[in-house]
Amino acid sequence: MVSFESARAEILAWVSGTLKVPPEQIDLDKPLDTIGLDSLDAVHMIATIETLIGEEVPEEFVRQVQCLNDMFALLRRKLPAAA
Repeated sequence: MVSFESARAEILAWVSGTLKVPPEQIDLDKPLDTIGLDSLDAVHMIATIETLIGEEVPEEFVRQVQCLNDMFALLRRKLPAAA
């Protein structure tokens, strides 16, 4: 199983590549559409999270996701910290 830190880094790398900006310039608390991601990008990230945690993300969570930190909160609950 992957650690929270590696999963977070994987998602941030993908977002960084999609937005063509360095990861440290991405505001994790801004709404996804404000930082330049669309609904298809959000679907891709949810699918990636489901693969990383090995289970389906509940629909109510998907509707509540507003920013990257919301997604990372789910990862933190589901994945172990790095040893």
